[in-house]
This record gives sequence, structure tokens and C-alpha cells, in this order.
Amino acid sequence: MAAKDEANLPTSQSTTPAYPRLPRADGDPGRAQCTAPSACQGTYTAGNLDSAETARLERRIPAFDFRAQDRLHRRSEFLRIQREGVRVQTVHFVIYAAAAAPEQGTRLGVTVSRRVGGAVVRNRLKRRVRECFRLVLRKELPTGTSLVVIARTGAGELTSSAVGEEVSTAVSAASRRLTNQPRMAARP
Repeated sequence: MAAKDEANLPTSQSTTPAYPRLPRADGDPGRAQCTAPSACQGTYTAGNLDSAETARLERRIPAFDFRAQDRLHRRSEFLRIQREGVRVQTVHFVIYAAAAAPEQGTRLGVTVSRRVGGAVVRNRLKRRVRECFRLVLRKELPTGTSLVVIARTGAGELTSSAVGEEVSTAVSAASRRLTNQPRMAARP
């Protein structure tokens, strides 16, 4: 009896939709469809892409990058720089600079206490000092210099440009004093 029922079935099968949850084709049928790409949707060209970088054969590090190797991480590093380095003091910052191994590169450590302000103010000030280091200070310091910036009371109210100017002048003075000082054996 099953063979008799199958004899009356059509030979063409019904096509199932690509997405069974969507009852119709994508798009709004009442809206005019644009077939030409808009002005902002131009063709993609690989004009300024480096083929080696695209293939991930080599990793280029931008000159203005701020990586984990550029930071001071341990308390012992901060204490060594404060003990052995030169000190320059401004109204809102105390800056210590010390020579380190040249292969370590120029590194930065920032300390902001609760006296400066709440967490938002402290983190904003740290970001501003890091940005100043990333854009300006790294070029001013000799390679292999470790820098510690300690914020004092009132530094949280400064604008970005004021932070940059004050820290930059203090780092310039510390750099001059550091180059005149005899170089000590750097500890790892």
C-alpha cells in the first residue's frame, strides 16, 4: 500500500529556505533596494598594507607604542630607582631617573597616592603621564633609562597639557643631571 501512495507524489521536491526561521527573503519589500555601492563603500585596495605584516610573518611595533616592557612592574625596581637615581621636584610631581641596562629600553613607573584624589582622578592622571611619556619623554631620555613619576597633591586638577609641560621640563632637567652623573653598573 505504501507504493501506491508514493506514486501520486510530484517528482520535484519543495526547496527549504536557507534560514527556516525567516519566513521571507532578507530585506524590506516595501523599501527601494539600492544596487550601486554608496560613495563611502568604495572598493577595497591593499595599497598601504605591507604583505609581510598581512601574512603575519613579522610583527612591527609602532614607535609610539606603550607595551608591558616599557613599564616598571616590581616594587624593588621603584625603590632602586629612588635610591640610586637623580631626583627632580616640581610643584605637582617628584621625578626620579636612573640608568639601567640599555637592552631594557626606556621604562616608566607612575605612582599616584590617594591624597591626589579618588580612583577616577588617579587613573586619569596615570593615563596622562603615560601619554606624555609615549609621545614626548621617551625621545628625550637616553636609552636604558628608568623613570619614576610620583604625583603630589593637586596634580589631579591639572589639564593634560599642564601635566605634559610640567613633567617634560622636570624630565629634561633629570636627563641633563643623569648624563653628567657617572654611569653605575645596572642591576637586572
